[in-house]
Amino acid sequence: MLEISRLILFLPVVFLAGCQSGVTHYIAPEVTGRVLAADTHQPLSGATVQRGGSNQGNAFQPPKGGQVLIQYDGVRTDADGKFVLQSKSVIALFRSPGWWSAPVMVSYSGYETFQTNYTGDNVVTNTSDGPPLVDAGDILLHPLAK
Repeated sequence: MLEISRLILFLPVVFLAGCQSGVTHYIAPEVTGRVLAADTHQPLSGATVQRGGSNQGNAFQPPKGGQVLIQYDGVRTDADGKFVLQSKSVIALFRSPGWWSAPVMVSYSGYETFQTNYTGDNVVTNTSDGPPLVDAGDILLHPLAK
């Protein structure tokens, strides 16, 4: 009897591992690009690029514990101003979740924050072998008015 219960517990693991393409769905694309100063066109090293916007979530309720755990701080640009926001995927057995938009926010000290929303129209590659990819190109940040 113990062997049967182990088998029952083990079968879903084998199923999920063997059927990865059927149950894993992308809910956010990979976003790549470069952040530059609008006035000088020089790369901004260390700019923060993150998913979502400043109005994310419910302003009247604090985030729940699980929401805090899965929040993503984003990435920083390298010396050339380049960044890669990794795609996000989930395992869904009965529904096929997808993504309709990918809000992205870019910030850097002394510059205006840039916010945009990428959609499926912005995807440059969308194959079954990998994540959907959005090439944001050059993002120009404008200096704050003095």
